[in-house]
Amino acid sequence: MLSRSEVRQIQQLKHKRTRDELGMFCVEGVKSVIEGLRADFEPVLSVTTSAQLQAEFEQKYKMHLRVVEAQVMKKCTHFSTPSEVLVVFKKPTVVPLPHDQWIVALDEIQDPGNLGTLMRTLDWFGFRHLLCSLNTVDCFNPKTVQASMGSYTRVSCLYEDLPKAFERLKLPLYGADLKGQALTEMNFEPKGILVLGNEGHGLSDLVKQRIDHFITIPSADDSQVESLNAAVSGAIIAYTISSRLGFRR
Repeated sequence: MLSRSEVRQIQQLKHKRTRDELGMFCVEGVKSVIEGLRADFEPVLSVTTSAQLQAEFEQKYKMHLRVVEAQVMKKCTHFSTPSEVLVVFKKPTVVPLPHDQWIVALDEIQDPGNLGTLMRTLDWFGFRHLLCSLNTVDCFNPKTVQASMGSYTRVSCLYEDLPKAFERLKLPLYGADLKGQALTEMNFEPKGILVLGNEGHGLSDLVKQRIDHFITIPSADDSQVESLNAAVSGAIIAYTISSRLGFRR
């Protein structure tokens, strides 16, 4: 069973302010929860609607899940349809950004699903570090965690004022922009920062002023599409950099 205060705390974790204050976040779904356990994230509260899953987690992961009724899980979930497992984890320690690897910077990405998809895609192509502007959506948003499909455990997110971070890191900056040089013609340094802009208006002016190289993804001559989704364009450019520079999974 869960107490009313525990249910209320889980409900409040859908808000960024609560996640920041408590240093906790929710993960729902068997796969995503297992990824958190494999990454040694510390569980604080764990519930399931399945006695079978309770036994499996106890045996495989030495973790006790409290069995609750479906109606209780429905009150706890952050989604329209509850999963069989919900775990509240402590947030991991923030990983400092490296000076000798590729980093992806996000400038005002607003959609949590886009961020989660980007995390999963970048993880696939060997990128492990995200530098997020202060007004980019929280990487521990429940929808972001769900969309990342476990990559929330491997791709670290650091939130900082982008221009200040660029100045500190002193790495070449490659910004996705419709008026940039064709991706097929771009040469990439062994290390750098790929900067992706907002879904609606692209890179902000303050960030644009600091970009060294602008990149565009060429479209078909007869294409009527105005732009690509941020997660899609990020995936195409990340793949190109990864394949050119020989990243390994």
